[in-house]
Amino acid sequence: MTTFEPTEQARAAAVRAAVLADIARRRTLFASAWNGRALHVIAELLDIVALSFYEEQPTRPDGIPDSARLALADAQTVAADTPGAGFPAGFGQYITHALDRRPLTTSASLGLTACGLAADDAQLAAALDILHGHLASAAAEEVAQALLEAVFALHDKRAHLAQLARG
Repeated sequence: MTTFEPTEQARAAAVRAAVLADIARRRTLFASAWNGRALHVIAELLDIVALSFYEEQPTRPDGIPDSARLALADAQTVAADTPGAGFPAGFGQYITHALDRRPLTTSASLGLTACGLAADDAQLAAALDILHGHLASAAAEEVAQALLEAVFALHDKRAHLAQLARG
């Protein structure tokens, strides 16, 4: 009988999922009841993602275990349904990037038309692009984890900006 041993990339993806779960949990302290509940659900799903990378052998060539794939899809759906939580709908790319190294993308402009809000959104998007470049070239996974904190701080600011524009 052989024992499953996760690859270095799978362990990195698991740690990234755990980092994002911690970010979600910390945000619940300052979130509204609705957003706080969504953040708890996202954190719980990301815990499943992290454990799956450690415990399950992938069945597809992309290296993502089936349980992780399903939980990550559910977490991204929750994020899309509650934009005030500050997690972008496609945030799973930050986890799977450890496996596939696909270029990280910044979500499209928020479409803000208020005088200073469009410029603020453009600055935040540009800062995200810069951090994405640093994340893609991070030599050590510890650096990538620190960069994730900064990336999600910017995503949170973009979410607040969009909420401000909606009134």
